Amino acid sequence: MTQQTVWAELVELYEYRVADVRAGGRPRGGLRALGELRTRLQAASLDPSLTRRLRAADRLYRAYRAGTDTPAEPALSTATPPPRAVGTPDETAPADPAEVRAWAELRGLRWERDLRAGLEALGREWLAQRGQPSLRVLHAAAESAERAAQGQSGEVAVPAAGDPLVALDRPTVARDLLHGVAARMGTPSGWARLRSALLALEAEPLPRHADADVLAAHLRAAEREPLAPAARGELVRALREAHPAGQAAHDRPLLREAAAEVRRRLDTLMERAPSPSLAPGTDLPGGAILYAATPRAALAAPPPEGDTLTLHLAGGREATWRGLHLAWQRVGAGWQLLVEGPGGRTVALLHPERPAADRVQTLPLELLIPEEAALRLTLSGAYLTLDWLTPPGPGLADLAAQARIVAALLRPDEGYAGLRLARAVAGLLRGAPVDEGALGPHSAARYAAAPPGALLTLARKGAAALHARAARLRPEELGPVLEEARERLGLGTDPTERLRGAVLAARGGLPRAAQPVAGGEATLPTDGTPVRLRLPREPHLVLRAAGTELEVRPALGALSVQALGEPEQVLDDLLIVNLPGAQVLLVRSLEDLGAAVLTG
Repeated sequence: MTQQTVWAELVELYEYRVADVRAGGRPRGGLRALGELRTRLQAASLDPSLTRRLRAADRLYRAYRAGTDTPAEPALSTATPPPRAVGTPDETAPADPAEVRAWAELRGLRWERDLRAGLEALGREWLAQRGQPSLRVLHAAAESAERAAQGQSGEVAVPAAGDPLVALDRPTVARDLLHGVAARMGTPSGWARLRSALLALEAEPLPRHADADVLAAHLRAAEREPLAPAARGELVRALREAHPAGQAAHDRPLLREAAAEVRRRLDTLMERAPSPSLAPGTDLPGGAILYAATPRAALAAPPPEGDTLTLHLAGGREATWRGLHLAWQRVGAGWQLLVEGPGGRTVALLHPERPAADRVQTLPLELLIPEEAALRLTLSGAYLTLDWLTPPGPGLADLAAQARIVAALLRPDEGYAGLRLARAVAGLLRGAPVDEGALGPHSAARYAAAPPGALLTLARKGAAALHARAARLRPEELGPVLEEARERLGLGTDPTERLRGAVLAARGGLPRAAQPVAGGEATLPTDGTPVRLRLPREPHLVLRAAGTELEVRPALGALSVQALGEPEQVLDDLLIVNLPGAQVLLVRSLEDLGAAVLTG
């Protein structure tokens, strides 16, 4: 049997299956098999007669999927123009205007999301600056731009470092500022006003005090006084104290430099901004949309390992991508998307008429596939972009295992005995001697004086090394190693048993299914059972743990966690909150939060 004979039989099979579907039947293998056959034939090199037959059957199939089925056209006609090869786009066909608008909006929504992420990354850098000069000038520029938008004159001065009224040293406040800046940068007029305000701050970040010239004259006169250096210094200090506004003059060079740097960084982000609109047929890329209305933009088949897929929902009904079967149908004015994987299925409702923020949603896949992943769905009209999301680091189960060990290490009430013990055990497991001098009681003071972030990083490294090495041992083999390290360091039995229990418990994981956080509140069990919570779109919830409430709010690319009466702490992917008589273990990955409470 020749290859052309095989293709002829497959084309005939496709014709029969299309006819069966149009007649209301269900072809063998279902619509998925029909779609796979169609994709295979479209990618094949067929002779002209088979190409014409495939095109005729495909027109009927596309009309059926679009709900505009019409009587079949003759498969062969002397009036039919010479066919193009299958898969070759018609470069002369005009771009569909609705498709151009949807593609432009999808591209704009992606840029806005990237812009917020870029600003949050800059915000974390600026938050770490001493006195936060960059955030202070950005705050002043944003306020000045707001005044200009309302038709008010006058520039807003840069607030002083540590000003409690603006509280720019708090991650949640800085996030709100940066999201407001992102909204301004999303419009040409808003960006022009913000940039103009930054340029004005580069020239003069602080209003000139009415007595500034008088103070300058007094200071020059003081320099000419025939006084001893110590007496002259006292005179200068007295003059400055008499004119407190003069102190701000020392900040001017720093603030000017900060304003220039902020402007340059924002300019860099704006260089990647899309054009306000797409000219039809100009920027619509080829092979970008599955079931596209514009032939040259049509994607023959979903990329097997691609991280992004855009669908024209009105042009088809199903697709297979990254091991998932996608099927969709109209429901009223919107769409219903069914995502099916080896482990089950889930459904998402898509509403084109809603605001842009409500047309972006994340669909977890924890019960559908064995790996930890999620789909971000972005909708514009009848066009849907799917982004495949995976954790940037360890998944939630691995983080929860690590957190159990980290909690045993970060016990200041025990002089960080767990941390010292873990370092000794890690050394013994790799055949190194225990450095009793470096890990003695005096080392507890060094750990207590370390910044919380640096201490957490050190504990995580120790926990990861211990977990990896202990995983190669049987449970009964771990005890002797712990006992030897304990004796070398002269520690008690409590830290040893706690660390042993944490290492053994870390071999378990979190439940796969996440519990939604109802009403923004959740109570954590006190018996150490880990729970997996589904975070709301804008996480702002209260966790009740061991008689204390923890407030969880969005921060700069992370979450802010604050116990009542305590300072904020930042949860990137792992955090241990020490409470009186308890520890709260928090881990985060994608849209889920893992939590556990350890007492005693």
